[in-house]
Amino acid sequence: MNSLNHSKDLYNVVVENFHEILKLQRFKKGDIVHSEGKICHNLYFVRLGILRAYYFKEDKDITAHFAFQKESITAPDAFILNKPSKYSIEALEDSEVFSVNNIELENYLDQNPDLERLARKFTQAIYLELLERLEGLVFLSAKERYEALLIRNSQLPLNVNLGHIASYLGITQETLSRIRAQ
Repeated sequence: MNSLNHSKDLYNVVVENFHEILKLQRFKKGDIVHSEGKICHNLYFVRLGILRAYYFKEDKDITAHFAFQKESITAPDAFILNKPSKYSIEALEDSEVFSVNNIELENYLDQNPDLERLARKFTQAIYLELLERLEGLVFLSAKERYEALLIRNSQLPLNVNLGHIASYLGITQETLSRIRAQ
């Protein structure tokens, strides 16, 4: 089982076990869930929709992460280090997410130490996803990276701006167009 499937399997277990502290939020397409320069105190679990984390480098919008159904997202620099983030998070379509505040999460884990193992497993699955993405950027061709993204979510091209996909894959929009034409 690859790490993405593992974290999607864990999603239901996490939502079930942490339901007492999860808050359901709804966002419209284009809503900014979190803005750069602010501390992001929430971890989001996507129930429906698509969210993306992005930042600006030399006035260029760079997509760092997509979160599809049964995936999670946050501004990791802010969530973990409690400092203003370089990331923004945007809803790419109407979305429903469960959110949990990092302080509430820590308190809940203190009160329910048996859930620490589940939290660790979920964190490990996220780490493995990040490792797969990094290895993909280093070892896979642009076409292979695009195909891997399509396997993750076959509806991606219908829902997501091609510029966002290209920046996530580390290629130009022209290269992405050539790959898609094949």
